[in-house]
Amino acid sequence: MSTRRDLLAGFGVAAGSVAWPIATLLAATARFPLVAFEFDGPGPDVEATLSLSQANGALAPTIGQTQGPFYTPRSPRRRDIRDAFPGDSALIVTGYVLDTRGRPLAGHVLDFWQTDDAARYDGAGYRYRGHQYTDRRGRFELITIAPRPYTAGGQWRTAHVHVKVQGPGAPILTTQIYLPELSELNAVDSVFDPSLAMAESGSQDGARRLRYDFVLADA
Repeated sequence: MSTRRDLLAGFGVAAGSVAWPIATLLAATARFPLVAFEFDGPGPDVEATLSLSQANGALAPTIGQTQGPFYTPRSPRRRDIRDAFPGDSALIVTGYVLDTRGRPLAGHVLDFWQTDDAARYDGAGYRYRGHQYTDRRGRFELITIAPRPYTAGGQWRTAHVHVKVQGPGAPILTTQIYLPELSELNAVDSVFDPSLAMAESGSQDGARRLRYDFVLADA
């Protein structure tokens, strides 16, 4: 059976590559003020074909998770947050922002950030960071690469994408979404929650596609 060291080696990540203890990660959110985005209407329509297949009745709101210490406000507005010369193939994440009745929410902001292909966060600029707005049908499309896992103060963080979701005059949902295939890696991350795992959604022009729908709690 694979050990955590074996799994880290498979991803090319050295133990202790990010020296932040989990206690620091969990406490960091309180140090940051709420982020105020400008809301000027829905973003451009997403070309990707999405089907809205939600069960009738109330939906459980997406759970919040720690912001962590690596958030940078005022990210650029863009769907494609990759570096100019990404080392990995593109990953496309699509989905909707919904209310608890399953109704799509237009003009809501999603602010994404993640590690690069060397398991590092950019603390000086905006590599692998960016925000966008849902279109008139509540859809979004993020173009990125697969995030890389790392260790923080000797504790494991599986691969994940951070996101803040907010509507006009509404509270911010801060959470993380996860790669679905990393079951062994996810299992040893104390922050991971299975409700936040993305779903496979095929491929397009060599890019892997994943799906996640965010459900916002009623105001």
